[in-house]
Amino acid sequence: MIDLVKEGKSATLSTTYDKVAFGSLTPYVLDNKGRPIIFVSDLALHTKNIKKDPKCSLMVAKIDKDDIFNSARITFIGKMVKIPDKELEEIKKLYLARHKSAEDFVELEDFSFYRLEIEKIYWVGGFGDIEWIELKEYQKSFK
Repeated sequence: MIDLVKEGKSATLSTTYDKVAFGSLTPYVLDNKGRPIIFVSDLALHTKNIKKDPKCSLMVAKIDKDDIFNSARITFIGKMVKIPDKELEEIKKLYLARHKSAEDFVELEDFSFYRLEIEKIYWVGGFGDIEWIELKEYQKSFK
């Protein structure tokens, strides 16, 4: 499970748009507590959705090409919070180490970093391997 989120680079962000789920692809990185960090434009619909309702989920998956039903995935449920200015330099370095192509627009004013404050974690390790993960257990892997 931990390898999946540490090795992953992109995830499906699900926000709420007009009272329905709205999914979009977004790159992410994990902070030192295992919380996903995303970097998004204020012009993007998912960012507008987050500003209206910060409750969302982020799903990371590793697709098993031979058996799609056996694909591992983890869904983080929580609230997106804009990264405070005092943390921005550290977060930028962390993000750019993983997503070098973001260097071209990391300083643009209409882009912001957000952190998912995790409330629940749902794990599917493959067919029949399904469970809710305790947040404290997940966070132990990042100490």
